[in-house]
Amino acid sequence: MKRLRILSVLILAACSLFAQAPARAPFQYVWGTAYHVLPGTHNNESGYFSLCEGLDGTIYIGTAKYNENAYLVAFDPWKETQRVVIDTNRVCGLTAKGYAAQSKIHTRNFVGQSGKIYVGSKQGYRSEGDTSEYPGGYVMSYDPRTGVAENLGMPYPTQGVIDVVANEKRKLLYVVTCEDQHWMLGDIETRKYRELGPILMPYATTLIDREGRAHAITRDFQIATHDPVSDTVIVRDIVVGRKKFARPGGTGYAIGCWALAPDGKTAYMTMISYPDLYAIDLSSKGKFVKAINCGKMIDGKNPDSRGSLCIHPDGKVYALWRVDNTTGFGSGYLHHLVRYDPKKRKMEDLGVIAVKNPDFFNFKPGPDGKVPPWSHGYHTLPDGTLTPLYVHMAMIATYDGTLYATFLAPFTLFRIDDYKLPQKPIGISEPTGSARAYFRFVLDACDAVESNLAEIERQAEIVADRHINGGLIGFAPVTYQGFQDELWGRSGGMVNSGFDRPFKQNRTPEEKALDVSLLGWQTKPIVKNEPDQIKQLRTGGMYFIGFGPKSLPELADRVQLCDAWFDTYVCSDTGIVHFTDSNVGGRGTHLVNALNGWAFTAELVSALTRRGKMPTMWKSYAYEDGPAYGEKYLFKKQFHDDLAAPIAPIQKGELARQFLDRIRYHVRAFERTQMPAVEKAVDLICAEMKKGRKTIVASMGHMPWTYVGKYEDAKWCIPLDLHSNIPNQVENYIKKTPDRALVLRLGYCGMDPETREILEKKKQ
Repeated sequence: MKRLRILSVLILAACSLFAQAPARAPFQYVWGTAYHVLPGTHNNESGYFSLCEGLDGTIYIGTAKYNENAYLVAFDPWKETQRVVIDTNRVCGLTAKGYAAQSKIHTRNFVGQSGKIYVGSKQGYRSEGDTSEYPGGYVMSYDPRTGVAENLGMPYPTQGVIDVVANEKRKLLYVVTCEDQHWMLGDIETRKYRELGPILMPYATTLIDREGRAHAITRDFQIATHDPVSDTVIVRDIVVGRKKFARPGGTGYAIGCWALAPDGKTAYMTMISYPDLYAIDLSSKGKFVKAINCGKMIDGKNPDSRGSLCIHPDGKVYALWRVDNTTGFGSGYLHHLVRYDPKKRKMEDLGVIAVKNPDFFNFKPGPDGKVPPWSHGYHTLPDGTLTPLYVHMAMIATYDGTLYATFLAPFTLFRIDDYKLPQKPIGISEPTGSARAYFRFVLDACDAVESNLAEIERQAEIVADRHINGGLIGFAPVTYQGFQDELWGRSGGMVNSGFDRPFKQNRTPEEKALDVSLLGWQTKPIVKNEPDQIKQLRTGGMYFIGFGPKSLPELADRVQLCDAWFDTYVCSDTGIVHFTDSNVGGRGTHLVNALNGWAFTAELVSALTRRGKMPTMWKSYAYEDGPAYGEKYLFKKQFHDDLAAPIAPIQKGELARQFLDRIRYHVRAFERTQMPAVEKAVDLICAEMKKGRKTIVASMGHMPWTYVGKYEDAKWCIPLDLHSNIPNQVENYIKKTPDRALVLRLGYCGMDPETREILEKKKQ
């Protein structure tokens, strides 16, 4: 009997354990990481279709701050940080509140070939008693290269902007307004707009095909096409098989969401409440546009997909679909990730969205017992999994295959890593492998410089105090290794840098004792008596800051003589990329010196602003007034006293970090967009080498003469400086280079007309 009682207790305990075990979901999960979109940029935990990836991989999210303002937020996927890059009120000079405010950035965002991000603002909702009138929305752009946001005008008074795309080559903007869906054509330069004609469907978006033609879906479910060459618009029916496409039956939202495939001619489209996926051939000739029905993306009650259709770099079409939860496992809704494989013509439900980090937002009730406002957009399933409940608003597939989506309440950026493209180790012998290895080095160098900002800031404070009290900042003794050339006389640098450029004559001995010398080496010294010169200058009180490879034995005595030293973290005796045949490629010390030098300059200027001073700065000679601007201050003014308003104090580290972020942007954007051009250039150069010829490398900049064509590069190139605005360089280039030669141009800001003319005349 006792054994029976014990057995009964054990059975009851086991049953209790089974009862407490979490239920198992009858579906797969798609796990991802959630990020609360930057607080303060939205007031109802809300945003819309506004989501895109910049050329460098930065993610941009538009927000809605009803009755107040709208923002574009940049998410850094490497640091997992966020910052505002467009403040609509600030960019457009606005102060209106209520219904008259620019309450949303709702556009899907467009990334131009230049890397600029194009967005638009629109109205919110009228509150009770609000009699203000909405003036109209604005088109805006943000340039990650410069950090500058611009107001590109109001396309249509009283109408918001629901979509904007740019044809930068032709300097055109295509805009869709709301709430009446006018299709507008704008000029990027004049910022004037005109109507193209057809009225479009609600929330319409424009696609630009590989031929440069713009397409949009009309309110009658036709395709409107604008040809910028002939400046004509045609409207054609969509024909699926042999049947004209028409609005689906039912009471759902027949609002299209479409995306352009990599072939530049196929548009995949679905509708908010109708999960059929269509492939539309935008290159169709004739009186109608051909399309096929690829099938239903999902089965389920009350399907809903908003702004989530996207083309993955694997060639497949991905979308989020919300359906009623009829599984018996929890309640409410479930958000499924679905994809379509065009090659296999197969749909696949990948699973239900699930949050890896449920603590990304504090959902807990406060002291008053109430949960945070606008936090009702998630729910927990029986197994404890947190999942979105109500609304997704956008999804994109990035360059590397990462998926990003947005969900509401709280406003969330959601990252899915499971469908990233396979990440292969960098193979040096593979095409572009060595270039990618060098990119990794540059990014690591940026990180190394940023990690040392505290010391850069400390030295900047010391130099700022010496400079304010009369000390010059210069380069002595001259090392002839590029660092001086990089910082001396460059736009963005201080006008009176250099001991040959004093801001005043007849300085006192006390002022001269506060001088500061910046010295840089990218390899072993080439000036033998440098230590003696440094010692002599130190007797007069000069402060020395060195830059270069600290571990290089030949620099040991220079390191000892300097008051501070910024290392390059690499040894100049070896290249960055090591090949299997023991050869090396790519040098790095000159680049790290430049990063350290400009980060120091940025922090020096910042330190001076915190002391109420703004040093006079060089303006680029690329501007017509550049030379005259510099002459106005050279030898004359140490600090500005002619500014309309004083420069606000800049916080420590801010300017240097912005500089390093710009460098990172250029490196990442170059890697993602220019590798085909690099491969082509390599093939051309190799072909020249086989013929026994070297390639001309025509460089711009102050420092290239110290490293371009040096070391291992001397085997294949002949380096020459070529600035089209410097007559002796132009004359030297024309004289020394053969006609029809292969030329590699290392320039910036594009190919200027004068240089293009020189190359064309020599048939190069």
